[in-house]
Amino acid sequence: MLEEFVAQVAAQGLTLHGAAVMQHGEKLEEYRWAPDVPYELHSLSKSFTAMAIGLLVEAGKLRLDDAAISFFPREKLPEVISPRLQALTVRHLLTMAPGHSTSLMLSPQRRALTTSDWVRYYFSVAQDLEPGERFVYDSGCTYILSAIIQNVTGQKTRDYLIPRLFEPMGMGAPRWDECPLGITAGGWGLWLRTDEVLRFGQLLLQKGVWEGQRLIPEDWIAQATSRQIDTASFSGGADNHVGYGYQFWMNTVGGYRADGAFAQYSIVLPEKDAVIAINAHNENQPVLDAVWQTILPQL
Repeated sequence: MLEEFVAQVAAQGLTLHGAAVMQHGEKLEEYRWAPDVPYELHSLSKSFTAMAIGLLVEAGKLRLDDAAISFFPREKLPEVISPRLQALTVRHLLTMAPGHSTSLMLSPQRRALTTSDWVRYYFSVAQDLEPGERFVYDSGCTYILSAIIQNVTGQKTRDYLIPRLFEPMGMGAPRWDECPLGITAGGWGLWLRTDEVLRFGQLLLQKGVWEGQRLIPEDWIAQATSRQIDTASFSGGADNHVGYGYQFWMNTVGGYRADGAFAQYSIVLPEKDAVIAINAHNENQPVLDAVWQTILPQL
């Protein structure tokens, strides 16, 4: 099943670590370019943070329309709180529509930060759009969600998910990078193996049930993996233009994916009852195109 895919990415000079395909609950094939050790996941980490938010919604600990600033002490907020900041909700953060016309905390911007208090920094930047007005991809949205999780639960997002998701799925207690003040990064920095990324996709495909145990609410997965906001004006390849859910991207071919920089994917194709996991270090769209052209027709 992966022979043509391997040949196509080799012909394009793409660098991959591993690829695996599961269908009807069985792993069909896996190909390794490098050992299956934990790799740092970039924005694929965001989808795990979304699972923690869903658990808190189910527990009644927060609502999607809660004001983001309501979870933080006054000293973390600007001296003057604007109407736009007051209007920013958990839902806006999930859909990457926080009211900023440019991102604040993508990787190069984080490296340039001179403050250790990233929450205070994020809220200090004035919004030039209304929350919900436009999709603007920013890891800062997910970082703030992770800070909310920590403030609500008293636990870091990683620690909150260990007994609820990671351990039941056989992932143990994975590393997840933190900010200078010890808040789980949320939007990046989770370290998992390709096989674990595959299992995460299978959990989503199974609507939150793993080995007979419900880990994530079914209705939350349905919401998170459905198109919630338009991304037609966003940059990048075709698969960046068909919509975004709650920390998930929609696919041009149907289904959805947890998506990280350099072609890191947990691709879920419900109509095919299939999951495809890839860990790589390339431009994203050429790898997705290879998946659609070589693997998808065989499912």
